[in-house]
Amino acid sequence: MGYTVERADLRGWAKEVGNVASDMGSAHDYAQSNIADGDFGRILELITDPYEQMIPKFHEVLREDHTRLQKTSKALAAAERTYKDMEDAARNDFTKLDKGDPGRVEDDGESKSFSHQDGSAELTAPSSEVGPPPEVSFGFALDKVCELVSYVGGPDIREEVAKWITGDTEKAARQADAWNKLAACTDVSKENLAKGQQVIDGTWSGDGATAARKQIQKWLEALGDQASGMRKMSEHLLDSTKQALQMAQVVVDIVKTVVDLASAALSNAAIPGYGQWKLIKSAKEAVQMIWKAIKVIKVFWDALKMIIDSIKMIANQITLESLPPAPKAA
Repeated sequence: MGYTVERADLRGWAKEVGNVASDMGSAHDYAQSNIADGDFGRILELITDPYEQMIPKFHEVLREDHTRLQKTSKALAAAERTYKDMEDAARNDFTKLDKGDPGRVEDDGESKSFSHQDGSAELTAPSSEVGPPPEVSFGFALDKVCELVSYVGGPDIREEVAKWITGDTEKAARQADAWNKLAACTDVSKENLAKGQQVIDGTWSGDGATAARKQIQKWLEALGDQASGMRKMSEHLLDSTKQALQMAQVVVDIVKTVVDLASAALSNAAIPGYGQWKLIKSAKEAVQMIWKAIKVIKVFWDALKMIIDSIKMIANQITLESLPPAPKAA
């Protein structure tokens, strides 16, 4: 016998693929709302451009997930209608129905259970597990330190250090959480397709079933790659955020020491001889500490550059070209 099909089951399978398409549509809407830009301030400025370049492309992939899975659902529904008509030269959107070989079509009116797990339930509001960067706000004291340091030709601590430890790390952490929740939704969608394919394999066979199975297998691979990339992006973004906070705390501690050192020197500046000598000596020590803070920032930047490479790799992994083509219109 060329093919067998239980039409109610095939209708149920088409509906289940449509449900998965809807979940990925929800993922697209969620990403647009919660991963809109990479403006995290100066502290993570280095990753902003490559990160923001990938965001619209990622949104487009999620939109195509929805669109192409929806078309796959419609193609399966069209196949069910074709079986109903029992045309000798019938075609569905995947392949010829066994080139006219005899087959068996049944319809008991009751679909097998396609136990759909709601992937969109994973898309809860993202949260942040980190706080804001420590603040450098010493007002007049910091201004006097900058004057002292510039007196011996040192760098401006406000320009070279303080401005680089400002930013919205909580926003970055929320986006990391959003990536993770998108991965969870995509995992559920993949699982729904895999389980549904096992169910329909029991009552649909033949060339059409084989072609459709190959299409779903491509989706399992594509969604698996997407979920993996999303999870990696979550890890990289959260890791860079935590490193940024660690760097900021070290730098703030150095700045506090510089302020204390310079303040003590300035308080003794009026002492003839000793005061002037102590002032210059302290100013030079302050400069050394400022350069130490700058070095800490540059080491952090080197770490971010490695994360940028990872972002680019993920962007090359989650692309429209990696998606299965949509079936032709039914």
